Amino acid sequence: MQFFLIFFVFKQKNLFFHTQIAMKRSVLLILTFICSCIGSILLADDDLGFGLELEASKKISQNLKVAVTAEPRTQECIDFWDRFSVGADVTYRIYKQKNSPWQLSANAGYQFIDRYKPAHLSSSGRNWITSHWTTRHRGFASIKGSYQFLKHWTVSLRERYQYTYTVEGNVARYYANRTDADKNGARNKDKIVGRTDRQVMRSRLEVSWGRKRSPWEPFVNVEVFNDLKDGFAYDQIRYGIGTDYNLNSKNVIGLSYRYKCVNEADKDNKHMVKANYTFKF
Repeated sequence: MQFFLIFFVFKQKNLFFHTQIAMKRSVLLILTFICSCIGSILLADDDLGFGLELEASKKISQNLKVAVTAEPRTQECIDFWDRFSVGADVTYRIYKQKNSPWQLSANAGYQFIDRYKPAHLSSSGRNWITSHWTTRHRGFASIKGSYQFLKHWTVSLRERYQYTYTVEGNVARYYANRTDADKNGARNKDKIVGRTDRQVMRSRLEVSWGRKRSPWEPFVNVEVFNDLKDGFAYDQIRYGIGTDYNLNSKNVIGLSYRYKCVNEADKDNKHMVKANYTFKF
């Protein structure tokens, strides 16, 4: 009897050991893929940006959570800061049963965004527009449904309505020098920017892996943007891959890579590498 008991314990430990090795290999492959993407982008001429997302969240009740976020971003590797944003949101879990694989939640929030645009020639080529910052106010509301399958896998669909208003501002501009486009000519009237609004519907499909005994939470997703002011026309699509790592019950770090394909022909496809840190009160 003791022999069979020892054999059973040994088999369980052996199974757990091999499972952990398999999971570590999977995560290593994911991280290797992300690093390979970053390396190939650095060697290419495409747009590349870096982002750092910081979040602090607090559970108010079993179903209610609030969070505040801050995120700086860069463009063209680290040549200049492209965007700063701060925001807050609230998430409410509508449905979750102990033995049910289904879960439904709703989320709403606000973001204050400052965007930088470097100096550039106007579309007509007649004026040189100086570099400037634009202020944006963004509100959003979303609903997310998820389904757990094969014990540790989860597939989710999030539908988000997003409204962004760009505040009006004046930007200095000059007549472009015909002999050297990088030099300013005589001062022209200031250009009025902003005073515009944008409404989009964002649909994100994501598959993730999570296990209680593992700190790793890898994921892949795809997100489609549709312009509500242009008859629900396709605007852009984003592909993402990454992983979160739970340091402990209160601290989470993560790394992800995002490829953005924009519909307009005059815009390049953009790449984003993002690191994130979350503190749970």
